Amino acid sequence: VLLDPGMAFGTGNHETTRLCCERMVAYAEQTLAAGRSTGGLRVIDAGCGSGILAISAVNLGFSPVAGFDNDAEAVGVSRENAVLNSVADQVDFYVGDLVSGLQGRQADLVMANILAHILREFALELVAAVAPGGWLVLSGILATEVDAVRRDFATLAPGWTMESRTLGEWSDVKMVRPA
Repeated sequence: VLLDPGMAFGTGNHETTRLCCERMVAYAEQTLAAGRSTGGLRVIDAGCGSGILAISAVNLGFSPVAGFDNDAEAVGVSRENAVLNSVADQVDFYVGDLVSGLQGRQADLVMANILAHILREFALELVAAVAPGGWLVLSGILATEVDAVRRDFATLAPGWTMESRTLGEWSDVKMVRPA
């Protein structure tokens, strides 16, 4: 259940959102296959838009879950969507940019479905927010830009594994920090 998608980014139907959701499901499946629970695994949705990724994380059992956006209206819509999906008490939505929103925080899964040039500009903050053994999922990247994103992040995160996929004209990058 989502409010009018015109009020904030993220209806859940876009290729970039789908790429993130598929990565999140894969992380949950890998965790469960290892005999562990997703409860206790921290998730941050950086640039939450309508809150669809954070709400999905709660529904997959991740906890605690946080989402932030630099647009106060998007945060308000995210909170309303959390209420509509009966998870308002399980996700912390707040206003912040990629510096203030990540400051002092680390998560086991950090998702950022934001345009490539912004991901590249704040690569250091995004990498620093990933806990040892955690995943960083980047999306919002045009297929023509994915090589540049991969290059920038590989420079900042030597030793991390990295893979990317393309869906339509969009790509994602999944990075795993060594434990």
